[in-house]
Amino acid sequence: MSDDNPHQPTMVTRKRGPHPLGRDALPLLKAHLAKRGFAQVEMVTRWSEIAGSGLSAHCVPLKLSNAATGATLSLLADDRAAIELQHQAPKLIDKINRYFGSTVVSKIKVVAGELPKPPAKPQMRRLTAEEEASLVAMISKVEDPDLREALTRLGRNAMGESRKTAILKR
Repeated sequence: MSDDNPHQPTMVTRKRGPHPLGRDALPLLKAHLAKRGFAQVEMVTRWSEIAGSGLSAHCVPLKLSNAATGATLSLLADDRAAIELQHQAPKLIDKINRYFGSTVVSKIKVVAGELPKPPAKPQMRRLTAEEEASLVAMISKVEDPDLREALTRLGRNAMGESRKTAILKR
């Protein structure tokens, strides 16, 4: 078969086994958000950039409804921000529309409720005396004090972040 034949079918080879989750995440996210009326995924994924960090800490996009009079963006807001958002609505509409370069939102509806909490950072466990001694021994040959300090911090974080406790590692 010739390489210059445009009608020749091409074979697609795929690797077997696990593949990165990110490869499938965007199509799944787009499908989920499309059900809630979001044609542009960025309305949700870049919300803090669009609304600003102060405002985005107190509200999140919930749904985008299209009607003959224009699209209405429903925002889930904490109780403290709900009233303020009603007053800020014209400015926020303008920010959103400027971000997308066209009229995407014409009204804002505020729904008071509890915002989803961001995932908590895992607690670092303290290193055992054995682990600390092992770390100091590994880094003791490093002559540069700044590098030695940085490596010590890195080692403590790496060892302390481990899900297994020191007892389970034995």
